[in-house]
Amino acid sequence: MTNQADVTTGAIQRPSSLANVFRGLHTQCSGAVDASLEGLNEGVLGDSYVFANDLEAWRDAISGSPEASLLGTAATEYVVAMLNICQGQYRNGFKGLRLVLELCLQSSYLSANLLIREEWIRGERDTVWATLVDEENGPLSLRFCRAFFPELESHTGHFRQLARTIYRELSECIHGNVPNHIPLPSKLDFSQETFDLWNRKAKVVRLVIHFAFSVRYVRTLPAQKRTGIDAILIEQLGHISAIRTECSTNV
Repeated sequence: MTNQADVTTGAIQRPSSLANVFRGLHTQCSGAVDASLEGLNEGVLGDSYVFANDLEAWRDAISGSPEASLLGTAATEYVVAMLNICQGQYRNGFKGLRLVLELCLQSSYLSANLLIREEWIRGERDTVWATLVDEENGPLSLRFCRAFFPELESHTGHFRQLARTIYRELSECIHGNVPNHIPLPSKLDFSQETFDLWNRKAKVVRLVIHFAFSVRYVRTLPAQKRTGIDAILIEQLGHISAIRTECSTNV
């Protein structure tokens, strides 16, 4: 394909037909989708896609709260990130995964800080990552945990560090840092290595978010609101005895 934006080298040429440029890019994306669904990859995608359903389940469980809308947005963005990955648009896929992490931790933080929540809704406050992983007051802090599910406090440091680490790694795709953790292909094409890497990172994000939601909501939600949620948590976090004990009676 000639006279188009060269997505491999970054060289920009004046297109003779803009329609042909984008049809060509669409063809490249379609080829990547086909490769992304071959062999064992479809099963891997299926395992990752379940998290979108998890987020919808959490949204339904806390329906009626203003922050529930953030979980609906997170579920949508997660599926879009998966689509990006399947199309070979890997940078966008990793960026979307970071956004999902931010949206979910922000929803948990706002749920316990009503004044800040109202200011945030009015656009008077921004989402600040440092606040979300703050050791004193964040949704993964000891103080937060002691207020809502104190039996989990010994685990908060581990999951807070997981959140910090995965966020920094995903941020390479936004800030243009040296790709120490997330190397990206130089062209719009399928990469098995990058495909697998995204799905591994998605597992970490899923784990962190489920832990954060467990801390905040498991003890405060009525049993009927936790239908389906407890089974998810036993699958994801059943190795933690406090969660296994709390959820097993409601499954």
